[in-house]
Amino acid sequence: QLADVLYGKLALPTLGIKKGKTGYSTGQKELDKLRGQHPVVELVEQWREVTKLQNTYVEALPKLIDKKSRLHTDFRQDVAATGRLSSADPNLQNIPVRSELGRKIREAFVPAKGHVFVSADYSQFELRLAAVLAGDKEMIKDFNSDIDIHTKTASDVYGIPLDEVTKSQRRDAKVINFRVLYGMSPHGLSQATGMSFLDAKAFIDEYFRLRAPIRKYIDATIAKAKNDGYVETYFGRRRPTPEVKSSNFMVRAAGERQAANMPIQGTEADLMKMAMLKVEEKLASAAVHSGVQNVEKNDVLPAGSRASRSTTPEAPVGVQVLQIHDSILIECPEKNADVVSKLLVDVMENIYPELGIKLKVDVSVGKNWGEV
Repeated sequence: QLADVLYGKLALPTLGIKKGKTGYSTGQKELDKLRGQHPVVELVEQWREVTKLQNTYVEALPKLIDKKSRLHTDFRQDVAATGRLSSADPNLQNIPVRSELGRKIREAFVPAKGHVFVSADYSQFELRLAAVLAGDKEMIKDFNSDIDIHTKTASDVYGIPLDEVTKSQRRDAKVINFRVLYGMSPHGLSQATGMSFLDAKAFIDEYFRLRAPIRKYIDATIAKAKNDGYVETYFGRRRPTPEVKSSNFMVRAAGERQAANMPIQGTEADLMKMAMLKVEEKLASAAVHSGVQNVEKNDVLPAGSRASRSTTPEAPVGVQVLQIHDSILIECPEKNADVVSKLLVDVMENIYPELGIKLKVDVSVGKNWGEV
């Protein structure tokens, strides 16, 4: 029905629009191409977002809280092929954050009375690990010198001084820095940045000329996947890669992208789990003698409810309640926020000095999840 309205009644352009057995697609990627062609496109996108938030979160989550008004999730180690923790029933790693309306869902998650959330997030974690795994000495030097890596990339690719890099040029460099590890094509870069196809191709070619170790690393990792049948993280945890020998081009191409990315994302997962264990140890050893309310692990308190808590003469300064890929969320008494913040930065930034690259952690404190 929507396709009939967009492409039939309104006669919106179908050039470049994906077509299936039932007609032209109305998926999000296709609507992106139609944006600005007619006001109804934006209205459909808004309706989809509101409907998704309403059905998946607003109506569903309150039904899952326990008798103490706590919401629990299951963390699983055997789902994600990279070794990352995944969250289910409900998936709390998938609560919206990118849109203003989506972020309001996070505001509904609040800590116990007198407590706050402290969030610690690794900055540019995958890029730093890519530099290490690829042995890119120049990139490692830039990170260790606290140079803005996106500005530096733009400066190198465009051949201009750092202080002459525009916001637009930095944004283009940021896109390629993050997505090149997933096998971004010139077509993908042109769509993401608005560059022409030829400019995007020239940008990628120059990027890989300057970042030769990254290109060499990606090629060598894919070759290893084909020859040895697996790839592995910095710490030696392996993932089989049978997809790279598939006779199906799409399966094979996806397998190659996954093979190139797994050692990076997998190493990230390994370090994150090491950090979680160390943080848990430090939180326990930093226990303070006070009437701190106990908070159960892996739970968050929805807004509007204040669960009763028994007190204990000896309680940790805070408790880990969530892990989302490269960030840790702690719930702690408000008076302990500074101690917990410093603890997180110290542990996470120094979790494995042998890497030889500076890890950077950003910390924020808030009275609801949306504030951090």
